[in-house]
Amino acid sequence: MWQWFYKLGSPKIFYAMTERYLPWLTGITVLLLGVGLVWGLAFTPPDYQMGENYRIAYIHIPTATLAMGCYAMMACFSAGYLIWKIKIADMIAKACAPIGATITAVALATGSLWGIPTWGTWWIWDARLTSTLIMLFLYMGIIALRSAFDSVDSGARACAVLSLVGVVNLPIIKYSVEWWNTLHQGASNLSLSDTAANPPEVWVPAFFVGFGILCFFLIALILRTRNEILFRERRAQWVLELLSKGEAGA
Repeated sequence: MWQWFYKLGSPKIFYAMTERYLPWLTGITVLLLGVGLVWGLAFTPPDYQMGENYRIAYIHIPTATLAMGCYAMMACFSAGYLIWKIKIADMIAKACAPIGATITAVALATGSLWGIPTWGTWWIWDARLTSTLIMLFLYMGIIALRSAFDSVDSGARACAVLSLVGVVNLPIIKYSVEWWNTLHQGASNLSLSDTAANPPEVWVPAFFVGFGILCFFLIALILRTRNEILFRERRAQWVLELLSKGEAGA
């Protein structure tokens, strides 16, 4: 197992391995999102309190959760780069930032669409909303900070430090609804035994959409990391051979 992780740390091996997995991951993503979105948005019955408005939760909840997970992943790979100087770790951390910023923006936007009919306002300086907005600013700051350095290594180290400092915001987002009296409702827990509150026709498509969005995130992460590998290793022999084969095939 450790040998497998060691091999995956090589940009060349990472590029080759992910090329084999991408078609399968794409097929699974299309299947999960297709079934989940059509089922959840078209066939799930309206909620007895919120009516049709609750359907935005099929997008909002997984994107809000994934935004935090993406930041935690970015911080972990940043730590790996700082401690062990693993090049692929910094490449993955760099790829996480724009994806995480986009997902966070989608979570905030869908939350606002939820808030207008539910709370009567699209935005309020609630603890959960404000801390999530801070996470978006952290993502954007990390992107801007990396581009401010001419040296790749200097930018990588600075972004890694900022990523690790920003981790303190994650528990604030997670537990803000418990620590403070906020407008945002508590965590949405899907219990298989609580069929009255969460019947199967509600939570089953939610799981389809959730895992589908996760797979879509992995595809985007892999593609951006592969592009970063080609850019940084553009003078390596294996990249030159790969490009020459592509030109010959075209």
